[in-house]
Amino acid sequence: MKKIRTCSSLIALVLTMPGIAAEAEDIHPLMTSKYWGNVGVYFSSRDFYTSVNGSIASITRGIDFESSTGLDDRPDLFMAEFGWQFAPKWGVALQYFESERSASNTLSDAIDWQDLVFDVGVRVDAETSVEITRLFFARQFRDKGPHSLRLGAGIHWLSLGASVAGEATLNDLSTEFRRSVVKTEIPMPNIGAWYRYSSSRKWMFNLRADWLSASVDKYQGRIWNAAAGVNFSPWDHFGLGLSYQFFRLDGEIKEDRWRGEVRTSFTGPYIYISGYW
Repeated sequence: MKKIRTCSSLIALVLTMPGIAAEAEDIHPLMTSKYWGNVGVYFSSRDFYTSVNGSIASITRGIDFESSTGLDDRPDLFMAEFGWQFAPKWGVALQYFESERSASNTLSDAIDWQDLVFDVGVRVDAETSVEITRLFFARQFRDKGPHSLRLGAGIHWLSLGASVAGEATLNDLSTEFRRSVVKTEIPMPNIGAWYRYSSSRKWMFNLRADWLSASVDKYQGRIWNAAAGVNFSPWDHFGLGLSYQFFRLDGEIKEDRWRGEVRTSFTGPYIYISGYW
């Protein structure tokens, strides 16, 4: 809740920020560019919680990877965004970021993972990987002077993976070194809105929000994605940006290789260099 309140406060700040409406020729170049792109670092706080059911017994105990395996909960992520205004009222945006983490830790609580049990005191190696590709098509409904409002729909393509390795007991029968890996690809559609406001030639503020709850084939879940930020343009085709990003996925997976749940979130500032032409 604290993270959500922080994001809400930033959104309120942008909405209430005073500014004088700029003339059409005195607005941020990103407002009228056909192509644009951002490349930077996402300093996120990340949570990863999952459960993986066994093939013999339905074990549903969830695992908090950060606290159980000692994974870093504040990884720095590469993040990139690209956009194309391919028609007067239509545009498309592509966003990508990835996070891969690994750690070794002695367990203070037992882990149930598929048909394996990693007991208290066992040294385990754990890994998680998340890749998110977001494609979004939007129609422009307002584009007058310093204001731009777009509504649209798209898809999040998520690649998720997790693994645990160490001395494990298999179905209470034997103990030996085991490594168990689960991976999946999840397509999740979404709807969203995007608002931009340019207070002058050098300054632009933006808000973005996406959400959807859906069931797609063997997956069902909910996605929240929101951002509030500012872009400063000291040059004609390049600028600097800062935004606060929030992403969360709550999902249920019903595949043979991964039957269980996953909850993951990323929250924090995104600092980037932007280009537009």
